[in-house]
Amino acid sequence: MIDLNTYKLYCKYNGQASWEDERVAKPKNIPDNIGEDFETITTISNNLFMIKSKLYNIKLTEKMKKEVLELRTKVTNKVYGYIERDEKIFPKEVPNLLRRIFNKLIKKTQNTASP
Repeated sequence: MIDLNTYKLYCKYNGQASWEDERVAKPKNIPDNIGEDFETITTISNNLFMIKSKLYNIKLTEKMKKEVLELRTKVTNKVYGYIERDEKIFPKEVPNLLRRIFNKLIKKTQNTASP
């Protein structure tokens, strides 16, 4: 079952499991064969987009709806909700050293500028 953690990774890496190519090192803490999960998410997302566009004939639209229903069983309801709304989740970033220094400098200049 594709859970929220997998969806966060999908968003973080833009759905690209480039490390499955032997020339790219796999990041730490990435489950094996996550590329298959990424493909499932991408297929659901693309099909929903095409269905909502209403640009396709009824036969093709029904085929896409059927595929979405089949793949929906592989994702949690919460993940499906994010995909359906085309809402991306990004992992919280740890502020880097330069950002912290910059923020301290801003605060310092604001404090010295006040009367």
